[in-house]
Amino acid sequence: MARIGIGDLAPGFSLESVNLGAVSLGDFDGKRVVLIFGRYFGCPVCQLDFDELLRYKDMIKEYAELVYFTQSSPESAGDYISGYEVDFPVIPVSKEDDYQIYCDYDVGNMGPSTLFNLFKRAREAKKEGKTHGSYEGRETQSPADFVVDEEGRIIWVNRGMLNLEKLLVFLEGF
Repeated sequence: MARIGIGDLAPGFSLESVNLGAVSLGDFDGKRVVLIFGRYFGCPVCQLDFDELLRYKDMIKEYAELVYFTQSSPESAGDYISGYEVDFPVIPVSKEDDYQIYCDYDVGNMGPSTLFNLFKRAREAKKEGKTHGSYEGRETQSPADFVVDEEGRIIWVNRGMLNLEKLLVFLEGF
């Protein structure tokens, strides 16, 4: 099977978010949507990335809807986002389900460049006072993000560290 990429139909999903109830890809028919695959909220880099996402979310939402996936448990995800105003679905993906949505989008293990960038970003997270919490999910899990167009086709793929500035430039130009 070929790796999912630009031009492919986005795999559907119907999952429970910790903050906005059940969410499916079909809820966004006719709309552009950004799908962000994080690792887990115990990860200081993921905490830093999520905080940055909250700063960018209104700019992103001018162009697309937003969905965030995490390998944290529902309890951990709910605890982490409880102190923030999160107006997009945060979906915990279960180990019991073998992280199926990550598999559907071919979001696998980190490659060498992602791992190198993760270590660089970890220094930034430490400077920001982020500390490691509970280990959840796959420790080698790569982050990724996708943009799905109004017809359900993937128009952006980034398997690696989240770069919201680059994503926003893409959204503004599309």
